[in-house]
Amino acid sequence: MTSAPRAPGKGDHVFLVDGSSFIFRAYFQSINQDARYNYRSDRLPTGAVRLFCNVLHKMIKEGVMGIKPTHLGIIFDKSEDSFRKEIYPPYKGHRPPPPEELVPQFPLMRVAVRAFGLKPVEQARYEADDLIATYCDIAVKAGADVTIVSADKDLMQLIRPGVVMFDPASGDQKAKGSRPERLIAEAEVLEKFGVTPDKVVDVQALAGDSTDNVPGVPGIGVKTAAQLINEYGDLDGLLARAGEIKQPKRRESLTDPENVKLARISRELVKLVSDVTLETPIEELIAPGLDARGAIAFLKAMEFSTLTRRIAEDAGLDVADIEADETLKIPDSDFSPAPARTPSPRPSADGVSPAPAVATGAGTPSAVVESVKARLAAIPFDTGSYETVASLEALDGWIVRARELGYVAFDTETTSLDALQADLVGFSLSVEPGKACYVPLRHRDKADLFGGGMMPGQVDAAEALTRLKDLLEDPGVLKIGQNLKYDTLVMGEQAIKVAPYDDTMLMSYVVDGGRGNHGMDELSLRHFGHKPIAFSEVCGSGKSLIGFDQVTIERATAYAAEDADVTLRLWLLLKARLVAEGLVNIYETLERPLVAVLANMESRGIMIDRQILARLSGEFAQSAARLEAEIHELAGETFNVGSPKQLGDILFGKMGLPGGKKTPTGQWATSAQVLEDLADQGLELPRRIVAWRQLTKLKSTYTDALPTYVNPKSGRVHTSYSLAATTTGRLSSSEPNLQNIPVRTEEGRKIRSAFISAPGAKLISADYSQIELRVLAHVAEIPQLTKAFEDGVDIHAMTASEMFGVPVAGMDPLVRRRAKAINFGIIYGISAFGLANQLSIPREEAGAYIKRYFERFPGIRDYMDRMKAECRANGYVETIFGRKMHFPAIDSKNPSERAFVERQSINAPIQGSASDIIRRAMSRMDAALAKAGLSARMLLQVHDELVFEAPEEEVEATLPVISKVMEQAALPALQLKVPLQVEARAASNWEEAH
Repeated sequence: MTSAPRAPGKGDHVFLVDGSSFIFRAYFQSINQDARYNYRSDRLPTGAVRLFCNVLHKMIKEGVMGIKPTHLGIIFDKSEDSFRKEIYPPYKGHRPPPPEELVPQFPLMRVAVRAFGLKPVEQARYEADDLIATYCDIAVKAGADVTIVSADKDLMQLIRPGVVMFDPASGDQKAKGSRPERLIAEAEVLEKFGVTPDKVVDVQALAGDSTDNVPGVPGIGVKTAAQLINEYGDLDGLLARAGEIKQPKRRESLTDPENVKLARISRELVKLVSDVTLETPIEELIAPGLDARGAIAFLKAMEFSTLTRRIAEDAGLDVADIEADETLKIPDSDFSPAPARTPSPRPSADGVSPAPAVATGAGTPSAVVESVKARLAAIPFDTGSYETVASLEALDGWIVRARELGYVAFDTETTSLDALQADLVGFSLSVEPGKACYVPLRHRDKADLFGGGMMPGQVDAAEALTRLKDLLEDPGVLKIGQNLKYDTLVMGEQAIKVAPYDDTMLMSYVVDGGRGNHGMDELSLRHFGHKPIAFSEVCGSGKSLIGFDQVTIERATAYAAEDADVTLRLWLLLKARLVAEGLVNIYETLERPLVAVLANMESRGIMIDRQILARLSGEFAQSAARLEAEIHELAGETFNVGSPKQLGDILFGKMGLPGGKKTPTGQWATSAQVLEDLADQGLELPRRIVAWRQLTKLKSTYTDALPTYVNPKSGRVHTSYSLAATTTGRLSSSEPNLQNIPVRTEEGRKIRSAFISAPGAKLISADYSQIELRVLAHVAEIPQLTKAFEDGVDIHAMTASEMFGVPVAGMDPLVRRRAKAINFGIIYGISAFGLANQLSIPREEAGAYIKRYFERFPGIRDYMDRMKAECRANGYVETIFGRKMHFPAIDSKNPSERAFVERQSINAPIQGSASDIIRRAMSRMDAALAKAGLSARMLLQVHDELVFEAPEEEVEATLPVISKVMEQAALPALQLKVPLQVEARAASNWEEAH
């Protein structure tokens, strides 16, 4: 049944339905229901279409809130490629693809609209919201009233006299997270945005929108944006007077030219176009009486029996008299069989649908993974078939093949694990599974070690490296390595820059983080059931250990070429898995860039002052000797303080101190925890033993050892960073470990003073302020914490005020200290026992503190419960960027182990997200400094801190660049609900820079 076209006028009511949002809402409602109702008998997914039709029928028949439409438009997005992508290409760029089972339902929604007697509206280059804005303007100017049917906050800018929004009910009203239907007018907009509808665009321009990848201004949230717009009138007024803003951080952010540009771009992205030249005139949106026959034909084809009967009864029709629309019968082969129960992803808190589950079936990414596995399993490992390249002509042949394919697996063999001091002995290449070679360069003849004689049958090193340089620097050939940072450093010493590249160790880390180690031998066993030749089999061990340059070329070929072969196979498999598991972006943004970044940092190194370290060694030795004498006096006898056995006998055997436990060997346990527990009880002897151990460790580990790590060529200390050593993404440092220097003790801080800048330069320390608490405020959505961070309030004082009801002004430092201990302890799942030990208070009091904390901040308890549940359900938790951290022991039958893993699952998303943020900052830092024309070089990363060396004359210009990169590191992937803050200072040594 159709009606003649008619323009709306006074007394008419125009309904504009956001069809695109309805599609996703219907889908996520459907997956909460019995799976039997979500599929047609031919296995076509139809659950979202069914719910969509129910809403459409109700709207045509009953209207909304007692009002029936005279004009009804169902408006869709035609594609993601709107004009906004021309303004800002990353716009909506990070949105995941729609769920697999929703895709075939998109066209059926449009068919449903036609079946009910309406015309679906969509238009190229414009989003549904723009069409709604244009229809809205036309209707209002004609004197009609408008109801926009949607929950989309972007449409709230259209509300005005005569225009309201209607948010339909969301799912089962008894279900958690569901919403009842409601009208949205100016009061509701003011409540949500803090401004009237005409100012919503300005607030969104400042705050941005992580859902749509609208950048906004870093560090400005909705509340702050509303305050600023209400004070300065609008965005243009604010930007013109930004220099008047009292808060330094806000003023700096809003006077930064780059941020001003982002704000103006963001306004163009969020502002709806209301003058679209419409392809479907508003006159054609006249609301029809329901086309019952057309609707029944469609509904019968969809097998929606309940709605079919309802419409037939209302229209007085016999369902049997109406044939199903046979054009909607789809062949079985087009759809995979529906499972009996299909677990599906749920939308996140901000309404964005998550990445779909891995698809199955021929041609899908998961099928490709299985195909790759089968192909690799059919190719045996045959070390006897690998080629020793003994001529430049043979090497040229391998290089030509690599260029033809566009990729090559590559590995180096050297004389040392220290890449900066290692001699290159040879290298291996692989271009196909089972086909690999080794190119020997500098194998020495054992019979002539001192004379430096070379084994016969090797390639001229200089000529081979010239050819290798061309290959490794060829932008058209992907270089594939396992732990490629090491090979990159080795090649850097040969003046060769490896690019572009892939690292199989990091690919494994992304897909299987937490499931095991990511060394090549373990990966080969795990994925291929093949145990590669061990290094000890080739070079021996202990007293019989020889350098690789002394290994026979035949034996070296089997070992080295196999490494390249395994690496290539791992790449083929893991590349497919990255795609199938939706983790390509994590690898590309968080892992791969860090290979070059860390290689550069390690090669730069940092200077130390040997004289300071020597003086500190003397001081520590004297202090340790004094403590040792005091310990002997307190014990009443002389004994070896460094002997756990003698120490245990004194403490628990002779003196009978409480808490003594014996180890399986029969000795008393004297671990650091045991001694610290005794010291916390006020026992003097254990307290001095703890102090003695700390001093002697500092002396042996740092003041004595650091000078031995100085590279004779550079005169600097070069630490080595491991990218894939922790489950959470935190980097670890070794040889020497510069991340574990204690900074809470005076002695530890003195050690940092020995790290110095070069003459004419300064060291810059840039440290995130309380980043893990900020991440917690974001993920747990704690209003009090969020507001405190936005306003720059002392977070620990605020927590103390919330918990203990004391004013911030004049707060007792002890009260603040307790709140600080709880703030940080909660992140690590601290127990009442642990907090009691830390604060030296009764366990009952500590338990009461924790209980009160959760009462004041219930969102944190919700977050903790959610993370434990997710880990139990999935076996992993994720960072805010989507990095997966697996915890296989979550199902352990050991209650203690299971509880420990649950605590890890709470902390991991927070620590991991903080790690991801600093990784993103590090990957952008060198380019940002170069773009600014600055010479600063990044030298160290210590968890939340980056250390740089910069010429003295550039320090003032360098500090804001570093801070900006770090504070904006989450963008554009994510707009945090709280601002990141960085404290950056410069000085002549590391300690003074803090």
